[in-house]
Formats: sequence, structure tokens, C-alpha cells
Amino acid sequence: MSGPEPEGLQKWATERGLHWVEEDTLPPVTDRLRNGVGVGAHRASIREVSDRGSVTLTGSNRKRPERQTLGVSSGQLPGGLDGKVGHHVYLIDQGAGQEHRHIAITDTVVYADLPWRARPVFNLNGFQTGEAGVKAAVTLGASGELKGPLDGVVPATKGSEDAGGMRWVSFPAEPDERVRRIASAATRFLDGLPTSRIEVEYVCGVLAVWVKDRAVTSGNKLDQLCRFASALAEGLADVARSSPKLEPATRLPLPEPDARDRWVRAGADLVGWEQPPVSVVAAQERYRKDVEPHGKKTGWKVYGIVAAALIIFSLLVAAGSLILSLVFDDYPMPVAIVIAVVSVGIGVLAANRIGLKVGQEAMDDRIDSSAIQWGLEAFASGYAQHSGLTREDPEELRRRLEVPFNGRAQLAWQGELSVGTPGHLSSWIDATSTPDPPRFFLLAVTAATGAATPDGYRTLEKDGLRLTWQEVTSVQRADHRLDQLRGVAAG
Repeated sequence: MSGPEPEGLQKWATERGLHWVEEDTLPPVTDRLRNGVGVGAHRASIREVSDRGSVTLTGSNRKRPERQTLGVSSGQLPGGLDGKVGHHVYLIDQGAGQEHRHIAITDTVVYADLPWRARPVFNLNGFQTGEAGVKAAVTLGASGELKGPLDGVVPATKGSEDAGGMRWVSFPAEPDERVRRIASAATRFLDGLPTSRIEVEYVCGVLAVWVKDRAVTSGNKLDQLCRFASALAEGLADVARSSPKLEPATRLPLPEPDARDRWVRAGADLVGWEQPPVSVVAAQERYRKDVEPHGKKTGWKVYGIVAAALIIFSLLVAAGSLILSLVFDDYPMPVAIVIAVVSVGIGVLAANRIGLKVGQEAMDDRIDSSAIQWGLEAFASGYAQHSGLTREDPEELRRRLEVPFNGRAQLAWQGELSVGTPGHLSSWIDATSTPDPPRFFLLAVTAATGAATPDGYRTLEKDGLRLTWQEVTSVQRADHRLDQLRGVAAG
């Protein structure tokens, strides 16, 4: 077998009035769609997985791109979803020295761009119940309860809900009822599908429904997969429409703080600001000074663990070689000694090089995970003090507001943007184009006015609301930019 043939979907597409093309590679806009990016084109073996889970590899006689989507059928799919179906192939690199270094993996995917963006949920993953899900926050950098914010990191909580035999993990965490409303009705279409290989990704408007390690060509199974994806899209639409209307004069209260919120606020309180920070980045850089010693400690700790593991492994290889020379007469001692010396030498070099790399990454992650969040919190509180506005729930703002760009709100305030003009003010981040740098937007929402769009800004009036926004750099998430936005939004 040479891999999936594009024509495998052509007959199915023709019978259902879909447009078929031999290749139309999908963009790398979800985690699974980003698999293979950067691997490069290579001759690759084909991985085949049986119904019982056994894996076989067939010859690498054909050079393949790092990722491609074959036999793409597009149009109104069974179930009513306007989307695409194809066999998505990507390469993995197992490293030098492997008999099959590059392997081509084939999935079947239903793909659609939905207009709801982040309103129903920003990020949702679905998979068979029993796989790992995250419900509670976990501390990193220390064991047990943290004595203070510098002792570790409390990651953002993910929601986890079981519905229809699948586990659904949302980020940021969505209410369980909201997730059940999206997914429960759709799971009835899983009958006849290999549920252990089904995976769902929804990322800010992009829906991808997968059958992993399968080039599905059965018409009935393809129909059922499309119906499942269509029902999920209907659930997302229903939840997006169900959120109450946003009112300019009504504040969206902050939720009760969880462990993550308490950790962030405690970290932000480590600095007593004489004047509110002028920008998000300025605040984050200030906190880096406090976290850096702890980040270095974490980095050296990780370096020690990795280096010790690699050296121990090399010593075990060396000892094994020497033992073999004692047990077998045809395995000469000089050869064993050479292998032992080389093994230890390589182990020491690898321990230093790999250990330093992993330790540096751990240090950077430790610093970023604290300083970034504490800086956001400090700026949000400081700007509320500076502006006279009141902080509100950015996630509830995301749910209620249809915005014309990707991403989610990080910071949000409500109050009079100018005298007599109530509204909402917010800062948004769009990191959906990873690994490209994130984009940032400042947004104001007021009642519709019909006024002209001011220079340097964009506006949209819909459902009685006027949205005024501006794309900015990370550094431009600053108090003076927000002040300017308030002025032009109020007219």
C-alpha cells in the first residue's frame, strides 16, 4: 500500500453533489493540523493500524510533503454542514538511527470554518471517555500547597465534562451545562464509527472532527462522520445564540475567584505600585525581576535531573558491555572497554547539552508563566484605578459579543467611557496562528450612533451596538491607547 489514494473519496463526493479535488491541503490552524509542520519533505514509510491496534509499517518508496490533504470533497455535507472532508497525511520524524526515520500518518477529517469564533467556547477538545482530562488546577514548581505565589505556578483551570460517552475539555473552562448543550445531541451519530479513534477540535471558529489513523472510504461511515460534525456545529451555534444580549450600561460581574485567580492576585500584590503601570509589558517586565531567581532555581533543578538520567543510562550501557565481555568468549574485553568509554563520553556530552537546553526552557517557562499573568492583573487593576472604570469578566464579554476578529478577551472594564456614554472596554489576544506571534486588539463597545469611523480605527454597528477597535502591538497595550480609544468610541 502506498498510502491513501485521492480517488478514494471521489465517488462518494460525486454521489452527494460535492466538489472534489485531488489535493487541497488544510491550513495548520489546530493542534492536530499543525502536526508535521517543519519536518520537511522526505521518503516516508506508511503507518497502518489494524482494528485491534497493531501497527505495521510499509515501504518508504515515495517522497511526500510534510503535510497534505488528499481527495478533498467540499460543499454541503451530509447533515447540512458547509465544510470539507479529506484524508490528511502528515510526517513524523523518529530521529536518526531509526530503521523507519520518517513515517506518514493518515487521518480522515471533516473541517469547517464557523462564524461563531470564540462565543460558544474558545477551545474545545473531545475524545473517548477514559483519556486524561484536566478539571482542577495543578501546582508546578513545588509540591503541596503553595506558601506564597513565588513558590510555584497554578495553571489555568480547564473544564472537563463527560457527555455521550466522550470527554470534553474546554479552555478557558466553560460551565458543564454549556458544554453538554454543545455536544450531547451530536454523540448519537457516533454509532458505526470507531469511537476510540474519534477526536474533536474546536478552536475559535475552526471545527475539525477526526478519525485518527484511518483513511475512511466507506460511504456510510463518511456520512455518519459528517452528520456528527454537523450536529456539533448546530450545538455550537445554539450555545452562541443563547448568551444574553450585551448592554453597554450593564457590568458583567467577575466570577468567584478559584485557586488560579487567588494565585494571580497574590502575585500581582508582590509589587506595591506608587503609580499604576503604564502598560501591560511594563508591568510584566517588573515582575520578571522578582521571578527570575526562582526561575533559575527551577532551570538548574531540571538540568540536574535530565543530566543525571542521561549519565546513569550511559553508565548502564557501559556496564552492560563489560558484563557481556565476561559472559561471552567471542565478545573481547578490549571492544567492551572501547564501547564503555565511548558510551560514557557520549552520555556526559549529551547530559550537558540536552540538560542545559531543557533547563533553559524550564527556566523561561517558569518566569513567563508567572510574570505574564501578574503583569496583566496589575495593569487591569491599575487601569481601573486610573480610568474610574470597573473591572468585569472578560470571558462573559467574549460569550456575549460577536467580534470581527479571532481571539479572546484578556482584560475588560465597564463604565462611562466619557461623560454620559456607558460602555465596555477590553483588550483581546489572538494566538490562533501559532507559531506566529499573537495579535492584539483594543476594543470599545457602546450604543450604536451612526457616526463616521475615526481615522486609525475600525467600526462596526450591529444589533444596536457600536464596536470600535484597533489592532496594536504587544507594547501598545497601554493606558494612553485605551484613553484614546475611549475618546473616539464616545464620539
